[in-house]
Amino acid sequence: MADELTPDEALDKIDYRPRSSSEPSNWLDTTKSVQIRPGMYCYAAKAESVQTLGLPNAREWNPLDSDWKLPENWQEILHEGIKERLERFRTFKIFMDICVRCGACADKCHFFLGTGDPKNMPVLRAELLRSIYRNDFTMVGKIMKNIPGGKRLLGARELTLDALKEMWYYFFQCTECRRCSVFCPYGIDTAEITIIGRELLNLLGLNIDWIATPVSNCYKTGNHLGIQP
Repeated sequence: MADELTPDEALDKIDYRPRSSSEPSNWLDTTKSVQIRPGMYCYAAKAESVQTLGLPNAREWNPLDSDWKLPENWQEILHEGIKERLERFRTFKIFMDICVRCGACADKCHFFLGTGDPKNMPVLRAELLRSIYRNDFTMVGKIMKNIPGGKRLLGARELTLDALKEMWYYFFQCTECRRCSVFCPYGIDTAEITIIGRELLNLLGLNIDWIATPVSNCYKTGNHLGIQP
């Protein structure tokens, strides 16, 4: 026990400085595959649990593998999912457009405070999805993507496999506590963006076992632990 760090000592060791020049210089860059760190990611949902719930693309997969066994048309599925939700939820459309990236939410998130990872700031976590929206669902995005440097200037990026993995990794590092929303001067409910992001991931079968198996147990036994009478 004597060798363990106290909470204050652990917090002192978190490095909040910008990354070195050897790493991507901009958060939009996904030239390097997203680093899914052991101890920081959720386990993939078991195929049996996904099948019980009737959710899409039930299969065994591992986030640490390079092949996530996605449907061949996964980009089309995701784009259709985003389009449908933009039409159904006016708040989602508004939240995609009005953020000014002031960062008022940044130091309110316990995931950012605990990890020091900039992409765990609520504003930047939302930008992972918002950047895809800007690129594929806005008029200015469709114009700027054909101009050299236009996408970077706009804060837009393509829906690549690395971008998808990044969304999965960070969207589940959120407890939906909504503390970030309390401090947002525009009233953006960042938790709603995260929830919709998880819905979109579910369309591809990118579920986590912490959610899928307890719900599956409720279906089969009436309680989340799967305890028999």
